[in-house]
Amino acid sequence: MGSLGAEFGFPTVYWPAWDVDATFEACDILPPASEGKLLAVLVHCFFGDNVVLADIRGRGPTVPSGRIEPGETVDEAMEREVYEETGARMHPDRRRLVGVTIMRPRKMPEAPTYSPVFIAEVTTFDPIPDDSESSGFLIVAPEELADTYYSWDPLLEAEFEYVLERRAALFPAGISLSNFAS
Repeated sequence: MGSLGAEFGFPTVYWPAWDVDATFEACDILPPASEGKLLAVLVHCFFGDNVVLADIRGRGPTVPSGRIEPGETVDEAMEREVYEETGARMHPDRRRLVGVTIMRPRKMPEAPTYSPVFIAEVTTFDPIPDDSESSGFLIVAPEELADTYYSWDPLLEAEFEYVLERRAALFPAGISLSNFAS
């Protein structure tokens, strides 16, 4: 499929902590321009109808996210970061790539990095590992995100709106009865 979500008109915002201009591109496959430029994964986790946020020391509540380690696949990074920051285990069939965050450094805008953005449904929680940078996790209703997220901005607002819409389309509520056919 490729690019999606054109109707959302994702804004570009300045993130001073990283000195980058950031935007979001909706897609269900990684764009060719991202090859060799993947930085981190970001995972919008849902437990029921609520959003799971990691409470990162020194930053605050955010989606589970982190760098892709050398030799690690994007899927392995997603599993690891969600577990390390929230203790969550994700449903193996209810997780999807929904886009990429594109960050262009102000000092080198011609050298962007890309961070794959996923949605995933959480099935269970284990204890957060002792060496985690997270001090815990929060389960937040979508309408409370703006007041809870550590650094809310127009890009995050548009991204979450898109993620909620994609989740409803990709993971409809209920269980298919075909799973129980004899």
